[in-house]
Amino acid sequence: MNPKRKSYYNQKWFEYSKSVKKRDNYTCLKCGREEPEVVLQTHHTLYKHGLEPWDYPLSDCLTLCKGCHSREHDLIEPNSGWTLISIDDLGDLVGICERNGCGNEIRYEHLIYHPKWGYKTVGSTCIEYLTRDDQVISKEVIKLLKKISDFINQSTWEEGFTQKGKRFLHSTYSHNVIRIYGSANNYAFQIGIKIKGERKYDFKEIIKAPNKNLNQVKELGFIVLKGLSTENLKEKELLRNIYKRMKSIN
Repeated sequence: MNPKRKSYYNQKWFEYSKSVKKRDNYTCLKCGREEPEVVLQTHHTLYKHGLEPWDYPLSDCLTLCKGCHSREHDLIEPNSGWTLISIDDLGDLVGICERNGCGNEIRYEHLIYHPKWGYKTVGSTCIEYLTRDDQVISKEVIKLLKKISDFINQSTWEEGFTQKGKRFLHSTYSHNVIRIYGSANNYAFQIGIKIKGERKYDFKEIIKAPNKNLNQVKELGFIVLKGLSTENLKEKELLRNIYKRMKSIN
C-alpha cells in the first residue's frame, strides 16, 4: 500500500477527520447534504510538505460528500464553475446533451465553458443545474474557513510579557490583537480591539481553551476577533456557530 494512502487508515486521521465533520455540523459544505444520504469525507484545501494528514489546522480542511470531494480533485465533472458562452436553436430535437449522465435529445444547444474541463454542449434543463451558484450559506462558511486558514498559515506570532511578567504570544489582524497565554492543553486567549485615535486596545475577558493545541487556540482566537470586529450580523451568526462546534472538539 502507498505510504501516503496508508496514513488515511491511521487512528489519528480518523479522530482528526471526525473533528472537522463535527465543526461543519456533519454536513457537506458544497451541496448541504448529510449522512446517511451521502458519504462524508474530509478535504484538505492545501498541502504542506512533511505534514501528516492530521497535523494540519482544522481550518485547512472542509467536510465534503464523496461526490463533491471528487469534483474538488477534478475526478468527476463539476456541478458549478461553468460559464454560458452561447445558445443555438437547432429547430428540432436533433442535438444531444453532453452533461455527464444525461444524454437526452435537445433542441436548444447551450455552449458552456469550465476553466478545467473545457467546452461542453448541454440542454435547457442541465444548463440551469450546471451554472447555478452553490448554496449561499455554504459559500459563506467556506469563505470564512478560508480566512481562518489564511490567518493561521500567514500570521506572525511574537513573544511578550504583561506588566506582571506573565508570558504570552501575540499577533495582530486589522490593527486588533490576539494574545495567547499558557502552554499545551492549558491555553487561554484574549482579544484586544484597537481604540480609534489612540495607541491603546480594549482588552476583552480572557477565555480559557483547555485541551486544545496551539493551532486550535489560534483558530478560536481569530474567530472571536472576527466576530467582535465585524458589523455583519449574518457573519457574526456563522462565526458563532463555527466557534461553538470548534470549542466542543477535544
